[in-house]
Amino acid sequence: MDWNKEIQGLETDFSSYMESGIYIHDGMKLLFSKNKEELFPSASIIKLPIYLYYYEQAIQGRLNLMDRVNVSNKGRANGSGVMHVLTSIEDWSVEELLQLMIAVSDNEATNQLISYVGLENLQAWIKEKTWNEEIALRRYLMDYESGLVNEVTPQGAVSVLKEIMELGSNHPLWEKQIEKPFLLQQFRTGLPGYLDEREIPILEMLNKTGEDNEIRHDVALFRYNNQIVYIAALNKNVKEEAKAIEWMQELGKLAFKFLTNAV
Repeated sequence: MDWNKEIQGLETDFSSYMESGIYIHDGMKLLFSKNKEELFPSASIIKLPIYLYYYEQAIQGRLNLMDRVNVSNKGRANGSGVMHVLTSIEDWSVEELLQLMIAVSDNEATNQLISYVGLENLQAWIKEKTWNEEIALRRYLMDYESGLVNEVTPQGAVSVLKEIMELGSNHPLWEKQIEKPFLLQQFRTGLPGYLDEREIPILEMLNKTGEDNEIRHDVALFRYNNQIVYIAALNKNVKEEAKAIEWMQELGKLAFKFLTNAV
């Protein structure tokens, strides 16, 4: 499949509606990129390195995911998620917070996880990674008053998701637990939007979205018949949300076309 030709057609139709970055990788080699090293405001894509940190530490025996965290029912971060609604529940396990952070993109769960190990510790851990210049975790979620912005590049988004998946495949006893919230992801309107796993049972789509004012992101792993493809689709200065979503869905269709042609 000629990715350059296919995506050029999308550029003609959608480039006037947003500024975008793309990174597409088949697990072994780069298939296509656009603005792959440009930093975009990350929105909820920043939750991916936090998730990786926790499972990496847990597998190394440095952290117990069954530990309990007491969360005050006052002052919880709003936006996406459910914890700011379920205020009667104040006792949560670390694992529950991790699952909520990915499956429903819970902002309060994310902030609790940052606080539990410390923002500075997470920042220091990121600095040790090969993708350290691709991701910047500077603040808690919804902390707009700080004036700081969390950022990620298209290449960085794929690198972190790929490392999460490889962590699971390298530690089979952990694999299902690590992949669970991605497979049960509640936000499927982006890259997976035109596809339905119920109609294509051997297709698996594991994704994480990121949304904020004039920002619409999605990064995903598509698996089909032992073939894989990773895609990061990042947008900023979005003029029409519907167009950004449609653009991501078209990229998802191209991913499936690539996988079916590769079989």
